[in-house]
Amino acid sequence: MSTQDFVSIDFETMTVKRTSACAVGLAVVLDGIIHRKFYSLIKPIPDDEQRTNTFVHGITPEMVQFAPTFEMLWPTLANFLGELPIVCHNRNTDINILRDCMAYYGLSGIDVDNNICTYELTGQPLEACCAKFGINMGSHHDALDDAVACARVFLALQGNVMAAAGAGSLRHIMADKSNRSYERATLDPLADDQVEDKSTPFYHAAVVITGTFDAYPNRNELGKLLQSLGADINTAISSKTDVVVIGHGAGPSKLKKIKELHDKGHEIRMIFEPELVQLLNKQD
Repeated sequence: MSTQDFVSIDFETMTVKRTSACAVGLAVVLDGIIHRKFYSLIKPIPDDEQRTNTFVHGITPEMVQFAPTFEMLWPTLANFLGELPIVCHNRNTDINILRDCMAYYGLSGIDVDNNICTYELTGQPLEACCAKFGINMGSHHDALDDAVACARVFLALQGNVMAAAGAGSLRHIMADKSNRSYERATLDPLADDQVEDKSTPFYHAAVVITGTFDAYPNRNELGKLLQSLGADINTAISSKTDVVVIGHGAGPSKLKKIKELHDKGHEIRMIFEPELVQLLNKQD
């Protein structure tokens, strides 16, 4: 099948059960160009499996303890998927994960059968496909990198080779320390008369940012956006923390600290990237 308009998808699971999706990556391709990307950790549907797939993708149960469920992410996922064909590298895995998670929560509205499998088209693993076409696949088993790599493979199969394309790797982003540091001024809250919109949950809130964000890859720039809404940006979670903004790859120690404080009765609001994007888009 040939098309320049599609959305590629990749899931990682916490266990062997297909309903244990713990991460998802999507790349929307229009006219042969990747226009939008999305990544999120997922709180898996509980099962009785004792062995995890952490050794494959590096995602621990602690990292997804406070992640949004598949049901919570569904409005965002459905918006990305729309009516486009779904491309993946092994439909027996990714499409069935999508189908089973939808069935578990009683979700609908997406034609799951409208899919294309690059593994069936090539008969080769994703790494081999990327090597054949000179595609930088980033970090294998990073759901976003795999979704982007799959999209590029499908384009390459149609003669649209993008050999020098960069990857959206979670690990690559996190490895760049310049993306995770703050300027000193970002850590100083603004005076009330400098805050134009006092209606967001960031106003007069002690805010901690953890993890990385596809829409806001630079930690300091995101901090400044929240500071402009009246946030007091902090670097550590404590009993004084009001809001934690959680991206993918969120620090396990921070997630553990949130749980400990919750258990002690401290109310901390957790905001994941889909909600963060909605809140900040209202400011545009």
